[in-house]
Amino acid sequence: MARVARSRNGTVDLGPEIGGLANALKFSINLSSEVGSELRRIAYEERVSESSVIEIALRHLFRKVSSDRLGVFLKQNGACLRRRS
Repeated sequence: MARVARSRNGTVDLGPEIGGLANALKFSINLSSEVGSELRRIAYEERVSESSVIEIALRHLFRKVSSDRLGVFLKQNGACLRRRS
């Protein structure tokens, strides 16, 4: 089972379990065609699932950026609300 705890610097410590179906949540997301193409290319070339690439990338983001700086970091990098019209 994956661990979730706050470290001293506010980052999230997530356990090493990747792709554990017993504890998985399903998400449906939209990605730009550029990001989606790069994701598919990497997953295909490395023979791993697209979802594992996303999960590992997010784990690294959460470890590297403290929770108090995450909102600022995301907005500086173009994050916004995406609503269906």
